[in-house]
Amino acid sequence: MLCLAMSFMAGIVFSWYAGVGMQLLLLFISVSVLALLSGFMNILPRCFFGLGAFCFLFSCGAYVECMQSEEKAPQWSSEKLAYRATLSEVPLFRGTSVKVMAHVEAVDTSLPLGVRKEGMANLYFSRGIASDTLAVGDIISFRSAMTPIRNAGNPAEFDIERHSYVKGISGTLFLHEGSWQKIGECNKTLQMHALSLRERVVGIYSSSGISDDGRVLLSALTIGEKRDFSQDLKESYSKAGASHVLALSGLHLGIFYMLLLFIMPYNGRNRCLVFSRELLVLLLLWGFAFVAGLSPSVVRAAILFSIMSLGRCLRRDSSSLNSLAFAALLMLLFEPHLLFDVSFQLSFSAVLSILLFAPPVQRALNIEKHGVVYGYVANLLILSFAAQLGTLPFVWYYFGVFPIYFLLTNIFVVPMAFVVMLLAVAVWLLAVAPVVQAPVIWLLGYVAEAMNAVVSALSELPGASYQLPHTDVGVAVALGAILILVMVAANVGKKRLLIFALLSLVMFVAVFSCFPADNEESSYLLIYNNRKNPLVHAVAERGINYLVSTVPEADAEYEYVSSPYMEREGLPAPFWASGSYSDSLISVNNGLLSFAGLDVMMLDHGNWEDNEYVVPVDVLLLCRGFLGKIDRVLECYPASCLVLDASLYNRSRERILRECRKAGIEPVDVSESGAVKLLVSGDSFTVYPMRDK
Repeated sequence: MLCLAMSFMAGIVFSWYAGVGMQLLLLFISVSVLALLSGFMNILPRCFFGLGAFCFLFSCGAYVECMQSEEKAPQWSSEKLAYRATLSEVPLFRGTSVKVMAHVEAVDTSLPLGVRKEGMANLYFSRGIASDTLAVGDIISFRSAMTPIRNAGNPAEFDIERHSYVKGISGTLFLHEGSWQKIGECNKTLQMHALSLRERVVGIYSSSGISDDGRVLLSALTIGEKRDFSQDLKESYSKAGASHVLALSGLHLGIFYMLLLFIMPYNGRNRCLVFSRELLVLLLLWGFAFVAGLSPSVVRAAILFSIMSLGRCLRRDSSSLNSLAFAALLMLLFEPHLLFDVSFQLSFSAVLSILLFAPPVQRALNIEKHGVVYGYVANLLILSFAAQLGTLPFVWYYFGVFPIYFLLTNIFVVPMAFVVMLLAVAVWLLAVAPVVQAPVIWLLGYVAEAMNAVVSALSELPGASYQLPHTDVGVAVALGAILILVMVAANVGKKRLLIFALLSLVMFVAVFSCFPADNEESSYLLIYNNRKNPLVHAVAERGINYLVSTVPEADAEYEYVSSPYMEREGLPAPFWASGSYSDSLISVNNGLLSFAGLDVMMLDHGNWEDNEYVVPVDVLLLCRGFLGKIDRVLECYPASCLVLDASLYNRSRERILRECRKAGIEPVDVSESGAVKLLVSGDSFTVYPMRDK
């Protein structure tokens, strides 16, 4: 089953990147079916049956991926149209806005072909009396133009465009107060009822008197709600190697599943009692998943344990590998794009690594002969190491941070997570008896706060995390292939093959982590796509770097834009340069930036119109606040490159672009091109739009 599931996944990946046509896929499916039939009828050698099975699953994977890609392909109309939206999740209240995912459909169904008529979208509302009363299942109407989701084009940013596409979210829209109205409520689906119940649990936690950090940890561990999790606490869990505890998935359902089996032990041969126990366990397990909101990761884990339970009821082999493969195959059959979801990749690879790597290591160490305490600690370390090893390619590619003390962290965190979940279930069951529930809530809050304290202390240890260099898909795939070789060698018992695989793994990681390829230029300027305020990153040799803006550092709101790139490249803390700043490498004076032989004039006001002198510059950067005419400003500041910063107001940008078209000038619009790199080479420079790089 695992081989068939991997073949199905390979077909999905092939269709995702190659984009094969539907007719060719149908032909390939027909040929593979003929190979299968020939294997049954002994017309061809038996190997053709196996080959036909793999080809059939491969082509089926490519087919379902192609079908879903065609379904998600249409774009929304750029015109203002009347829409009706059903809120499909609980609104998220943040600052002055409200975010919610909704199913949107056009009221006018006579739209031309190729235009999307319905789909999922992220809606943002300005805070007000009406928006504060929104709830899951509400139906609203509005008239506006949907905006496609696009990345900002800044280096090392989170790929929100790909993430939204995988999740099936096709557009976004901001609605001001008064531009929409509530017209009713829908017949709630099962998941909507689950989300409503999850909100009631959040309310219980909020009124329990537990501290904020303890409450948000409790919500994340038990129901997967992380909306109020602070960034500092998230970073602490990431550095300590305990981020997996915050993502409600197989670990948490596994703890709950083992707890149920411990409470209801039975190893007899009475099939009715076995069936009754497994049925009760499954009902409670799916009840827990329902309270957790039926999120995809929880449903995936519940399906896995359900298959294992069904195997025990039928007294058949409930192989964990087969159960995992069948659960993945079943979910990907209905949602093939789930294969490219980070949470699916991490959970599948972690469980697969545990199932393949942990058993041979446990057998080699003879854990059962060394006592209960030794066995518990050794098993916990082996499972943690196996999970970290299996997820290494994805963690390296997506996050680039490796926690050094993850083994030590899991010794403390996993048992504490078990206690937290045990007490949380007790709190749920004791909701009808507040007097008995109160001391349990106090103990639960104490354990949650202690868990946060332990993680924070471990994250502050010297060298708690190692910043891995940026890598590409090819390196991640090669690392995954070596890890598969290690696991196969460990299972077949070939010592020479295992030693070769381990040495290959160590050498590969050492070469790409300790000696990364130095592809970065020595000196360059980077103009970020930042709609808040202009932000220019000047990077010199040896990593010395500066952040330059027309506003003071306290007003810049720049960290979420520049921090991902700085962390990926391992750059030290930058020097802030605005107003007047000068040293041996850079000079900033009244908006004129001089760096590495480049002169960049940053204009965000109209004071330049009184300038009687002509100041030639290399780059003219027009920022928020600029209101002048293009021909006049180019007379004062002749430039070989005109750049429109993303912070410009929309009306100013549109006017400037019209003037540039009339004058025959081709400016670089950062809001469209993404971040722009100015690479210095001798006495000249080259402009590289990062979105196209």
